This record gives sequence, structure tokens and C-alpha cells, in this order.
Amino acid sequence: MISKLITAPKKYYITTPIYYVSGKMHLGHSYTTIAADIFARYYRMQGSDVFYLTGTDEHGLKIQQAAESKGLTPKQFVDDLANQAKDVWKLLDISYDGFIRTTDPHHEKFVQEIVKKMFDKGDIYLGEYEGWYCKGCESYFTEKEIQNGKCPMGHEVFKEKEKAYFFKLSKYQEWLLKYIEEHPEFIQPQSRKNEMLSFIKQGLDDLCVSRQSVSWGIKLPMDDKSTVYVWLDALFNYYSGLQGKEQYWPPDLQLMGKEIFRFHTIYWPIFLKSMDMELPITEFAHGWWVVEGQKMSKSFGNMIYPDEFIKKYDLDTYRYYLFREVSFGDDGSFSNKTLIERINNELVATLGNLFSRVLTLASKREKTFVYHKDDLAEKVDQKIIEIHKAYQEINLTKVVGEIFEICYLANKYVQENQLWVTVKENPELFDKQIYVLLETLRIIAVELSPIMTKKYKVMFEQLGLDINNKEHYLLEFSKTMEGKIVKKGEYLFVKKE
Repeated sequence: MISKLITAPKKYYITTPIYYVSGKMHLGHSYTTIAADIFARYYRMQGSDVFYLTGTDEHGLKIQQAAESKGLTPKQFVDDLANQAKDVWKLLDISYDGFIRTTDPHHEKFVQEIVKKMFDKGDIYLGEYEGWYCKGCESYFTEKEIQNGKCPMGHEVFKEKEKAYFFKLSKYQEWLLKYIEEHPEFIQPQSRKNEMLSFIKQGLDDLCVSRQSVSWGIKLPMDDKSTVYVWLDALFNYYSGLQGKEQYWPPDLQLMGKEIFRFHTIYWPIFLKSMDMELPITEFAHGWWVVEGQKMSKSFGNMIYPDEFIKKYDLDTYRYYLFREVSFGDDGSFSNKTLIERINNELVATLGNLFSRVLTLASKREKTFVYHKDDLAEKVDQKIIEIHKAYQEINLTKVVGEIFEICYLANKYVQENQLWVTVKENPELFDKQIYVLLETLRIIAVELSPIMTKKYKVMFEQLGLDINNKEHYLLEFSKTMEGKIVKKGEYLFVKKE
């Protein structure tokens, strides 16, 4: 059911990066994937035709070496890890529409076609390369990017020399600067945009796009002794992954961690320009997570894995905490102390308590209620608009914050109007006020549905709503709660010590 208060796009194509399948999916992977899932669910709810793509990046030297160390072929190794990724996304209730693997035959064929077109156009040429190579990033770096023998990500680099094919990045430098200037929405947030502009203005060197030393990859169409550079291979997944659904192109939003932002905001738009393909609307990079103030690392023993977290708490707490705790786009810190505080002070004392007290009050009249609108209703409609603006601004932290502002307003309304007194002394007024509160709870549940994908169903059940009825998802103050039979059920959240 589409609200009159807000306008949603007709189509919405959102992507995560394709994840390098070198190990178990952790907090960082799940953060990006859940973020994209929230956007996808929200815009579907608004009536947009959504396509959500995720997947796995399966070529390169690291995969080749990891497979050898386990006595497996690279294909056996990546098949197992791709299935593990799908299992984790299922556990996290990720509603993706497409899952692309760079070993998919249609993707490999498409990349070869792209590379051949670039070569025929003259954007790819044969030369010789000598430079600092990072196995961890599978990328060459220039002298100015190397510090103390390490790449910008902190991995050790090695001097290598080989005959190679190059892409003419330098040819497109001025075009890219002009494009970024004319499309302010393309690179977000602003802090990352400033970093990318500074990098481009230092001068773009032509990019080595072939590897002789890496056999596990897509063969170069003009030289079968070489394979395609993993980033030229991987980036085109966003198009090949549509596979017959190219009407969704271009992506409206591409989400990723800041460590791969350069590839998406410099190489990717230039590759697309070379192919005369339309560019994505927005590239957005979020920050890194630390745990209890320390960088996440297996050696520190502080890795956060979603499956382990969910066993201890629950899925909705995980999805909620990640976007409540840190400003979306910034670096964040995962802390057990703040986690418990969020659970007890917000999920239990604010959200859970609001549902419990309103449904308890409503049950005192043992009847259904008739539509009424007052000042709280007007404030709720305004918050719906603010939440929609936050989605448009790619600010999930503000989305969650504004939803909880509705909870605070509703709790304040109960206190100020003393409904526990009004139900006895003025039942007619009580019936009007309780309708306003019940409709407010419905809107809270609807707004939380992209975030708390399990718990909102419990809220719907307690409010007498049907999760399969699109009209019950209307995001505006309405007559939806008229005639509904509400029932107080289990507490939504339980206090943690």
C-alpha cells in the first residue's frame, strides 16, 4: 500500500560488493549485507520494483593458494565457501533477488566480451609492468602509495616485473573529475568523496589488467596465457548478475566498506565509460568496525560472527544494534556494554514497554476502536516523512533514531494523558486516545519491518494485523486499526544482565 506522504522510485537496484570467499563471514560482511537488505525491504514496501544483488568473488591468487593448502581444487574450495555465505545470509534473513558468483559461466563469458571490446577500442594495450604488488589486495601500487614496504591496507608488497596488458585510466582522468563535479550524489559520504578527489588529482597511472602468474581466473581473450585482473573481472558482476533483467540497470545504490571504495569510484566508472554504459547513481562507503576498541582479528580472538551472536541474543537485536550504535558511513565500535544498554534501555524499556502498556490498556475496554486523529497523529505523519528522507539520504542510523522518536512521543502521550485514569473516568475520550496509540504502534511496526524482520511479525499479530495484507503496511496515519482485535502477547524483548 503506497502512502500519499512519500514518493518512491519505480525501480530500485541495490548491490553489496561480492565478497572474497577466503573464510567465514563476519561482522563486516554482514553489516553491508544487512544495510542493503534494509533498503531493499523498505523500497519494496513502498511499491518500488526492487532488485537486490549480492554474491561472491572467487578468482585470484589467494583463492588458488588457499585451495592448494587444503588439498582442494579452487572450484571445490569456492563452491564450499559460496554455500557457507548463502547459509549465513539465510540466517540473517537477507532478501536478495540475485546471487552472482564470478565463476558462473555467463559471467566469465561476459567479462571476456568486455575485455575484447576494450582491447579493440584501444583502451587496453600490451606493455611491460614493474611495480609493487600486494598479494592480499591482488593489486599493484605506486611508489607514492607504499609506506614502510606495505600497501595502504597494511599488507606486505613485493617488486614484480612482467609483460602485461594495461587499461588507459589516464585517458579518462579529466572526464572522471568533471563527472564527479557534475554528479554530487555519485560519491558518498562527503569525507570519502574528498579522499577520492585528492587521489585522482595526483594523477592516474594506467592500470595493469592482466596476470601471467595467476592461473585461477578468467582467460584473457587475446592472450590465453594470462588471466584478467580480478577487479576488472569482479566489478562487472553488477551487470552480469542481472542476467536477463537488464531493465534494472543502472544501480541506484552500491554499498561497500571503505577499503574497496577506490576500485568502485575510480576504476568502475572509467570501465563503464569505456563501454558507453550508464553509471550507477550512488556509490556509498561505510566505515570499519572495531571490537571493544581493538581491530577485529582472529589473532586477537575478537571476531564477531553473526551465527554466534544470534545464538546468544537474537537476529533482530543484531540487525538493530548495528545501525543504532554507529552513524552510518563512519567507523564504529562494537561494545558489549553499549549492546546491553541498547537492549535494556531501548528495546525493553522503550519499545517493548510501549507495546505492553498500550495493549494492556486497550484490553480494559474489550472492544474494537474507531478512527480518531489528534496532535500525536500529526507528529507521527511528520516522522514518517523524516524517516523517508533519511532513507533517501542513505542514513540508516537516522532511520532507526526517528523510529524511536515515535516511541518516545507515544510513551510521553500515555503519561501526559494518564490513560489508566481516563479509561475509568472518561471512556469515550479513552477510546479516541487509544485508537491514536494503536495506529501509532502499527506505524512503528511497519517502519521497523525492514530492520526487525522477525519481531515485527509478533507486533503485527498482537495488533491483529495480517503480514500478507499490503494495506496493513500503509505508512500514514489511517483507519487501518479500525475494527482490529488486539491482544497482549509475549514481551517483545527481555532484559539482559
